[in-house]
Amino acid sequence: MSEFPAEIFVDPIAARRLSSQSVYRLQHLGARLFPWQEETFTELLLGHLTGVDYRIDAPCPDCVPPRRCTSWGSATQTTGVGGLRLLTRPEEGGNRARGRRGVGADFIYSVRDPSGASEVRLLIQAKRARRGEPIKSAALPTAQRADLRDAAAHFGATAYYLFYAESESAHVGHLTRCAEHTSPSDTSIVIVPAQVLTRAFDEQKRGSIAADLVFALGRTLLCLDGCAPAPGLSAFDRLLGFVREDNPDYQPVDPETRLPATPAVTIIGTRAKPPRRPPSRRVTRAGHQVGDGEILWVDLSAADRWAQSTTPVGASSTLEPSWFDGVDADRLRERTRKYWRLALHRAVAVRFVAAWADGDVRAVYRVLDDSLVIHHDHGGKISFELADVDPASNIHAQVRRRAEAYQSARSTRARNVVGYP
Repeated sequence: MSEFPAEIFVDPIAARRLSSQSVYRLQHLGARLFPWQEETFTELLLGHLTGVDYRIDAPCPDCVPPRRCTSWGSATQTTGVGGLRLLTRPEEGGNRARGRRGVGADFIYSVRDPSGASEVRLLIQAKRARRGEPIKSAALPTAQRADLRDAAAHFGATAYYLFYAESESAHVGHLTRCAEHTSPSDTSIVIVPAQVLTRAFDEQKRGSIAADLVFALGRTLLCLDGCAPAPGLSAFDRLLGFVREDNPDYQPVDPETRLPATPAVTIIGTRAKPPRRPPSRRVTRAGHQVGDGEILWVDLSAADRWAQSTTPVGASSTLEPSWFDGVDADRLRERTRKYWRLALHRAVAVRFVAAWADGDVRAVYRVLDDSLVIHHDHGGKISFELADVDPASNIHAQVRRRAEAYQSARSTRARNVVGYP
């Protein structure tokens, strides 16, 4: 019996744009000097899918300046939302010596419906292929094809191959099933149902298949949001329609029926959840030791003063202090948990929060697993869900001691309201 990795699905970052332009441009800019690696294209692709705003700025290599190339700048911009994560090599290929199967995919793309009741999942294996050349069976190993197929069924997903479709000229695109996205830029990334390759290599026992034929049986990356404009449909409905054109019997998976310790994929309006980082654990004879970077110190009094100072002149302020003698415990916890401007790489490591106010530690909290949320409607600030730490525990004593030491070492001119003891 083989075991699938338990942590395949990880909380996503909000995705704002699906674009093929960067991959298309690099294909043709780099082809003159050296071939880009498959993994490089995948990293660039994921940059766009996770909302990273960047551009590859260079003139078309097939045009003579000052001619303006209509193909070079023709990438269609979309506004879909989704969640995804690049798989590690052990997750993609598995460890057969230990009985752990791979998933045969480079990354997972998923979108949850607006009600949060179900989600569509795509397992995607990325490959490169060139117009006019064959795609050989050896480039898609039999074991990998089987892993991709079985993992898709195991995780309630549907399997696809994504091809970085190269051509001899920046002015030449590819024929796909989509009649809407037809420019060379739009067709530089083609998504093909896995069964197309399975049928050719496993059922028909072919050693290769023409890349042009494979492209013609697929659609573009932009088609994930629908080949034609559909303003009345949600991103979930558009992706479900995309999948059912290839797999009519596909049913979205219930987000609540997932593997143990697998965090939920959550995309709700202006909020997003990043990939979580497994916490470190250090245990000595004295008990659990809180690691570096695992404590967030927040100065509630300083935060109150800052909020008061930024209130417009003449505007009525209803801000009450975060802490005072007799403050309700729930109210103090609510003020402590949000909203804080933190570097994401620091925030994902935080496991405890020390609430500092009026010269003392007023409470120590534990950050609940998988509770970090980025609030784009609050300028990208971060919130956590918190639970009280027993004041008699070793953890409480460690956090309190380090918070006090941090405060005493701070410059009297320091103005930051957060820190990492």
